[in-house]
Amino acid sequence: MDEVITGCVNPLFMGPTVKLDLTTILQATGELQHFLDLGAARLRAEGPLPEEASEELIFSMADELEDHLRAMRDRQGSASIGDLRVWTRTWIDERQEALARGPLPGGDQG
Repeated sequence: MDEVITGCVNPLFMGPTVKLDLTTILQATGELQHFLDLGAARLRAEGPLPEEASEELIFSMADELEDHLRAMRDRQGSASIGDLRVWTRTWIDERQEALARGPLPGGDQG
């Protein structure tokens, strides 16, 4: 767990000031490729975008996932790698399903 969390003396305590290392979480949970696949699908759905806009889209997805994981952890009070895996996969699956249905009003598909 200490590889997943930075900025905390006790790696088993995930307090409100802990910064999640999303890349490490995605690698540790085996969900990195799924996240990248979702990002690629989102970019295809958006059509041709300038590089800056493409990066902004991917970073916004990462921020949204990090917020989701933090909220789930706050609700539960703690988080194991297994919890992070389930929460991450559920988040990705929900966004893939929404993407398959088409864009949501306002252009937000996540």
